[in-house]
Amino acid sequence: MQMSRSIISLALMLCSSFMNAQSGNANDCVVKVSSSWGQLCEKCEYYKEGYKRDYSGTYQIELRNDCSSTVELKVAVQEENGVWRTFPVKALEPHASMTAFACKGSGKYLYWVRRLDDTEIILPSDQQIITQYRSF
Repeated sequence: MQMSRSIISLALMLCSSFMNAQSGNANDCVVKVSSSWGQLCEKCEYYKEGYKRDYSGTYQIELRNDCSSTVELKVAVQEENGVWRTFPVKALEPHASMTAFACKGSGKYLYWVRRLDDTEIILPSDQQIITQYRSF
């Protein structure tokens, strides 16, 4: 009798934690899939040895929405001089991903997430990111 009550209690706790994870914080939806250095990036125009493009300092990150609902994502990637390269807010459908980059990256990135229907969370503007995270 005691054992069956313990099993039922454990099952209820697991079910409850699963439900909380699905309806919880939107930040839990976004995961880093990969990051890389030196990948081809058409928007980066650094040259060496005449007309040969140099992608050696390019830092790229791929983020994915792992939840079953659409989220809005704001991303900033830091250049080696400390300036943040910001990207427009993007609606990411379930299991969709996006790539962000810095042409001469520091390897640092920030992101902000909210559920698509969330009107209470305000994502920062480009100017807020550039000024508030200047020394980050």
